[in-house]
Amino acid sequence: MGARTMRLRLDLSREFSNREIFFKFVELPTGELLEFLKDSFPHVSLDAEDEETGLSGTSRLRSGEKSLQEELMELIVLLRLDEEEEHIAEYIIYNLDDSGKLLVEKREICEKFSITQEKLENLIEAIKSVGPEGLFEGCVSGFGESASYVRPDLVIRDDLSVQVREIAIYFGGFNKKIEKIFLYLNELLQRRKEILLSLGNMIVRKNVNFLLGKSSYPNKIKLIDAAEELELHVSTVSRAVSAKYVKTPVGTFPMRVFFGRNVEVKFLLPLLCELLRNNPNSTDEELRRSLKEHGIELSRRTVNKYRNIIGGIIHEERSVSER
Repeated sequence: MGARTMRLRLDLSREFSNREIFFKFVELPTGELLEFLKDSFPHVSLDAEDEETGLSGTSRLRSGEKSLQEELMELIVLLRLDEEEEHIAEYIIYNLDDSGKLLVEKREICEKFSITQEKLENLIEAIKSVGPEGLFEGCVSGFGESASYVRPDLVIRDDLSVQVREIAIYFGGFNKKIEKIFLYLNELLQRRKEILLSLGNMIVRKNVNFLLGKSSYPNKIKLIDAAEELELHVSTVSRAVSAKYVKTPVGTFPMRVFFGRNVEVKFLLPLLCELLRNNPNSTDEELRRSLKEHGIELSRRTVNKYRNIIGGIIHEERSVSER
């Protein structure tokens, strides 16, 4: 390992508050985090939890016999859509390829069902909230020819106890510099475990009936409520539930299924419309802060994406009114 790289890693070990490394620990699924650690810290030995825990095995979330469309059709029942919305959602789902790319123009969908672009974007965001990472971006893997099983990051057992799939870290030797890195990584892994365990227990408290098979729908947990209870920033909670899966007595689901991202998006577009109508010259940062005051936490880049959508809607409204 080069001197410059060693200095960087030692700096990280001295500064536990380093945001970049902390966010990687929180955000990455267990398998990806394990690979990141092996590549970045080759002087410590790492391993995921062994087979006896029941967490290192693969989960039958999907297989080569199940398409992306079939997977999404099973998951959209969790969204509690009305009959019209469900019909449109089904049409959208069956016009996705195995990579999650939409095969028809959004304009065509709006015309076919006589709906606004705003309503369509709400439905797409709702479907994304229960679907795999990369949906509608053409970045989904694990379906079609590349289909595979997934490894859950959390398990909720039949007795509703929660277990986190952990990464074990070992250090053998007397190198004080490497020992500092080892202690730093251990602290981060422990903090990650505490966050995931807290989120898992929160899912259980809010969803006993669903987890026991007595209810067809989970109760959504707002990200802002979870953040307040855990005394974390909303963005940290959002990272923690992103791209992770939880195995439950009633099936394996993306963690996002239990958190209210689609509820927030339901209010996002109308609110953003109102903000832009009142002050069309607002910067993306000003809009981001205004949304945050209403409990919706987004990056400036995401705000800009929705701003462009809303801008098209407002432009269409003005064109119609001027005719």
